[in-house]
Amino acid sequence: MGRKEQEIDQTKGNVRLMVTAGILFGCLELLKQWYLVTAVFPDRYPVWYVPFQLCSMPIYLGLLYPFFPERLKRAAETFLVDFGLLGGAAALIVRDGFTFPEHPALTLHGWVWHLLMCALAIILWLRQTPGQSSPRGFAGTLPLLAVLALIAEGINVILHPFGDCDMFYISPYHLSSQPFFHDVDAVIGRPLGILFYLFAVILGAAILHGAGMMIHYLCGNRPGQQAWPDE
Repeated sequence: MGRKEQEIDQTKGNVRLMVTAGILFGCLELLKQWYLVTAVFPDRYPVWYVPFQLCSMPIYLGLLYPFFPERLKRAAETFLVDFGLLGGAAALIVRDGFTFPEHPALTLHGWVWHLLMCALAIILWLRQTPGQSSPRGFAGTLPLLAVLALIAEGINVILHPFGDCDMFYISPYHLSSQPFFHDVDAVIGRPLGILFYLFAVILGAAILHGAGMMIHYLCGNRPGQQAWPDE
């Protein structure tokens, strides 16, 4: 198979993977929202559960993926590898956010969701091109993170009159709801605390990205060997 055929084949495969992930996570989210409004909060929907957390990004990036330009496609894939694995693994370690003793269906949903996030991240990592598995590849995710964080903060502000809305856990209206970061906010204030939290998220994702690069190197398995370079 020639280089051009390899490029076309991997492009089609990535589109199928991302769109399938977007549909799968979207259907799971619809089930969760239906359960919330019918069984958990039948009288008044709490805006806390608006689906725009970091762990919700497979829905949007997956469904919008076919419409992205090539550079944004690569950034979206790498974002779901680094920040997706970080968010999925962190949620599985600190499970308070999706553990509902009185609603085991929601707890099961949380386990399935975050395990699928980790699986998607690993699959995308295995399919990375050399340009994605590089410091430059990680840097390409940061503008995307900035845009998504701004959207999340906009949602927090717009929906604040209707209740506590904490997308990306960066609501400006109270100290962080996350362990450790709550105490940091109490010392340095919420505005600096939000910046510190985002820096910590970026640092965690960067560490995972570096670990992925090292594993590829030690195994002698350059990502995208059968694909094409970014440039």
